[in-house]
Amino acid sequence: MLIFWWTGALASQLLTNSFVHSRLESEADILVSAIEFPELGINSPRLGTQRLNPAYDEPTSGKYYVVRFKPLGEFMSRSAWEQQLDIPELTPGQKRKQSLKGRAGEPLLLWSGGFSKLGHEFTISVAEDISPIQERLTIFQWYFAAISLLLMFALLAVQHLIVRHSVQKLEVIRSDMNRLEHGRAVSLSEDVPSEVLPLVREFNRLLMRFDQRLRQSRNSVGNLAHSLKSPLNLLLRSSEASDMSEQQRQESVEHNAERIRQLIESELKRARLAGRGAAGQLFDLDAELPSLCGLLQQEYSEKQFDVRWSIGPGVSLAYDRQDMLELIGNLLDNAVKWCRQVVLINVHQADGVLLEVEDDGPGCSPDEYSRLIERGVRLDESVAGHGLGLSIVKDITDTYNGTLTFGSSSRLDGLKVSVFLPDEA
Repeated sequence: MLIFWWTGALASQLLTNSFVHSRLESEADILVSAIEFPELGINSPRLGTQRLNPAYDEPTSGKYYVVRFKPLGEFMSRSAWEQQLDIPELTPGQKRKQSLKGRAGEPLLLWSGGFSKLGHEFTISVAEDISPIQERLTIFQWYFAAISLLLMFALLAVQHLIVRHSVQKLEVIRSDMNRLEHGRAVSLSEDVPSEVLPLVREFNRLLMRFDQRLRQSRNSVGNLAHSLKSPLNLLLRSSEASDMSEQQRQESVEHNAERIRQLIESELKRARLAGRGAAGQLFDLDAELPSLCGLLQQEYSEKQFDVRWSIGPGVSLAYDRQDMLELIGNLLDNAVKWCRQVVLINVHQADGVLLEVEDDGPGCSPDEYSRLIERGVRLDESVAGHGLGLSIVKDITDTYNGTLTFGSSSRLDGLKVSVFLPDEA
């Protein structure tokens, strides 16, 4: 607003000066037409007074002119006798505009031009006192400053109302967060201004991820507790049984203790496969897959196998890192557990991500496919585990609205597990 006021004041001043100079130029043209040379043989120019403004004959009238002939001297208006104006000598066609102070300090605008008439060259300067105009300009500038100030306060008031109205829309978010804190809501309302809608959607996505992570953790703890329940009960019965010999009791304790150890080791392995990472961190396939295969090599160091992978062009798993580690880790763990020598991983991009894991193990019949995702179900009790890996894969796949399918590998004759995850919106 200060720049606006300064620009308006400067524009009015320049416009006024331009108007006055234009009027002075017109006065100079009148003076040129009024100059007469009555006798051609005698250089005695004179100025006819019948066409001139009477103000030029009044002392200190504020209107002045001076005509200067190069060889013949100069003559001036009666009003300019006491001003002693500094008049430049100009050649015909030259023009000059000046601002100067009068004898009493009043502001003057001076217009000067070079002319030629009947072979005589001369310079005409016309000046005008602009004190009355500047007084009016000062009044205008004060009014303009007052209007600018009022306009500024009006804009501030409107801006305050706009911001207040916008903040009232954000009150919905604050209210939802308060309800969320007290357990009365599970997500934030998306009926918010468009500027903060992406933030609300991202926050809701993180809330959904946290909720999924919590359910997975609860399921994992519940599954482990359920798996530990049977061997613990057997341990208690063995310790209380009176019809068992000491050797039978010891064998039963050792057998159930080994089962408990295997369950705990399996759960710890799954935790190591899931790894660590902040919530919302995305999965980098090229960086994570080699380290995941290296970890499996350590976990199954007693077994000789080779994990090979093929990643198609432009493949990107833009999903939660921990979910992908758990999904791929369980698929690979299941494949390595059953394979003889080779595990293949193929990842392709096609309206989403298609992940295929194949092994050269014994596989299973189509009738058994539906049982693979049941919690706690193991098709072969002789292999260590507690039947939770593929059920966890199914839970994570459902979380992303994906599909999990089983089939027979045409290349390795073992089991082929395919997971399709659509692109996230």
